[in-house]
This record gives sequence, C-alpha cells and structure tokens, in this order.
Amino acid sequence: MKDVYVVESARTPVARAGKQSWFANIRADELSAIVMRELRKRVGLEDKTKQAAIIDDVVWAATSNALKETGNNAGRVSWLLSDGAYEVPACTVDRMCASSLNAIELAAASMMSGMGGEVMFAGGAQHMSHIPMIDGVSFHPDLGKYVNLDALYMGYTAEIVARRFNQSREQQDEFAMISHQKCAMAQDANGGLGKTKDIIIPIEAWVPKKSYKNDPLAPAPAYIATEYLANEAKEKGEELEKMVLFRDQGLRRDTTMESLAKMPTAFMQDEKATVTAGNSSQTNDAAAGVVLATEEGCKLLDRKPVYKIVSWAVVGCEPDVMGIAPTLAIPKALKRAGLTQKDIGLWEINEAFASQARYCCVDALKLPMDRVNVWGSGISIGHPLACTGARIAADVVALFKDPDFSDVEYIVESMCIGHGHGAAMIFQRAK
Repeated sequence: MKDVYVVESARTPVARAGKQSWFANIRADELSAIVMRELRKRVGLEDKTKQAAIIDDVVWAATSNALKETGNNAGRVSWLLSDGAYEVPACTVDRMCASSLNAIELAAASMMSGMGGEVMFAGGAQHMSHIPMIDGVSFHPDLGKYVNLDALYMGYTAEIVARRFNQSREQQDEFAMISHQKCAMAQDANGGLGKTKDIIIPIEAWVPKKSYKNDPLAPAPAYIATEYLANEAKEKGEELEKMVLFRDQGLRRDTTMESLAKMPTAFMQDEKATVTAGNSSQTNDAAAGVVLATEEGCKLLDRKPVYKIVSWAVVGCEPDVMGIAPTLAIPKALKRAGLTQKDIGLWEINEAFASQARYCCVDALKLPMDRVNVWGSGISIGHPLACTGARIAADVVALFKDPDFSDVEYIVESMCIGHGHGAAMIFQRAK
C-alpha cells in the first residue's frame, strides 16, 4: 500500500446563501473551475502537457440534488471550464454532507491501492443560492414504509437529537455563540487577513449592494469572476457593487446569548422546540479542493507533503438522529488507524446543528473543547454541503502550518450526513 499525502489546498471564501450572497452572480461550476485553476498554479501544473502527464484523475463532489450548474458530471464540466488538459479525466460523487470528504477518500484509496496514479485532485462545490437543498428532490411513494419521511429533512433530526439527548436551548445557543467567537478570532489574525489567508483565493465579483463591504485590507484579486449573471441582474434593475472577496461571509460578530434567545424556532413550533437559525449551520455557496500525491507524486511535483491520509470510516445510523453519527464514525476511524482519542491534537467536527455537534463533542465523546473547531465551523463559517469536507481538509493545511499547533500530529475531521450517516477521516502531519 502506498502512502497518500495532501501537498496543497485552495478554496473560495464561503458565501452566505440567499439574495445577498457574495456569490449570487457566480455559478457553482465557475467556483469549482477557479479552485482547479488555483490548485494547478500552486503545484506548478499550469502547462497542459505536464497536467496530462502527471494528474491521473479529478474526483469532485456534488450533493444529491445535483442538477443545473452542479449536474451533468460537474467535476468534468468544471475541469473543462478551468481550461484544464483534455487528457485529465474527472468524475462527480455524492454522499450529501460528506460528499467532498468522500471524494478525497475515493481518490486516496485508489492511489493507495495502485489502481490510481501518483497525483490526483479532489474537492467539491455547493451553490445553495442557485440550487436550494430540496430543489429537484422526489421521493418514492413507498419510502415511507421503511423510514420516517420527516427524518429526511435535517432540521427535523436536529430537533429529535435535542429532545432525545437533552440538549437545551441555552446549551445550543452558547455553543453557537462560541463558534462565532472562534471564527472572529481566526478572521482577525494575521493583521486582519485571517488564519486561512494562504488557503482562500481572493476573487473579484459583483455583489448585491446591501451585502457590499469596503474592506481596506482586501488584497489584489487572484481571479475576476465572469459577468454574465451580474449583467443579467443589472438588466433587472438590481444594484450591485464590485468587491474583492477574501474572507467568509457568514460570521456574525454581534452574536450574543441575548440575540440568540430572541430568534424563533425554525423547524418545530411546539413547547419543546429549541432549534433556531441562530444555532444551526447556514446555507452557503463555496468550492474547495486539495492536491493528493503519493511519495512518487511529491517528487514529480517537487513538493513537500503537508499531511498524510491515515484512515477513513463511514457509518449508517437511524435517520431520525443522523446528527449523532460522528460518535460512531470517529471510533471506527480511530480503530482502523490504531489510535485513541488521546492521540488526536485537533478535532474538526462539522457543526450541522448545535444540538448534534454539542452532543457529539461534549456529552458523548467528551472532547477537549479548546481543541475542537478552533477557527469556527458550520454555524459560523458555513456548511456548503458538497464543499464542507474539502473546505475543512483545505483549512487543515493551514492548521498544520500554524505555529500555535506545532505540537499536533493528528487531526480528525468528521461530520453527520443526511438520511442517517456519519463519516470521519484522520490526518497525520507529514514527517
């Protein structure tokens, strides 16, 4: 078996989905294409002849309602849109919230076994402004015989987890507030350019006037978005401003327990309801990816690896409580790696909802919370479904390079997945 490493990563900022999204006027396939271009640039593969000789495959992700700009094998379409070499193939995979983490696993597994080549790209994109979660979804009439159909909607499961595992409204709100505090700290680092300044790609785009921010710290853009959608918006009378996007949009610096307490419940309205928009992950637009290489691949790229893919696990569970699945997937991944929780230096447990994330981290796994989601997670950074796994894996490059965590050898990434799944992957600092 070959060892497989991550040698480079890149991602777009994470935009908050909706009419005021910074990416309202950029398509998902263009976001993916920008990431693919940047990854090639960062590893010195701008020449198409080199691409054809070195890159074995591109494994990209889209969620279960992959259609429109994320359909039709979005991985291949985005690669072509990025002006990548024709000889490099690409595919698209789906495991809902873990789609892009699964893309990384599929690429790494093929490389480890020798079925794949020495260098592969993996990642994913999601555009929840253009394609809402339930867009195009149609369930079979018989599905209700086998599963509670309400459990196929994540907000419902968040409420069930809160009730079944005693996660109070106050506990959830506090968890959400801390996520925003961590994210604010991370964005304020490096003179205000953020902890992930070397991972995020600065993109110039036309944004809705209401969400425009004049940021004096904005760097020069690495890419300028096309104006097709912006021109259409202008023709409809929408007011737009040009802006360089280089930080995640979803952070709410003014989040307090008082402000969260005022928010209405979002998914259930009875006296037991506790889940709100404030203690849930956002809906988002973003793309992210990593470059994977074997030892031979590192030599071909003339790059030192950042971290190694150590193990992976995916589990199924009762769909009603899909949020608890990290508590099942993480022990499975640890066992496969021959590790224990004590070996892990940092934990990236995606915050789909405060109810499930708090239960997993605090009550079930009893993790050291000063080492969990240290720069924020789904509640504050955002959860662009098919992008989240790659977004975290991309940021892990920055975590391993951060001097604050020079003592960390292993990092775990994990998330719950709609319809009753959980996934976990373990990364090891390259020696």
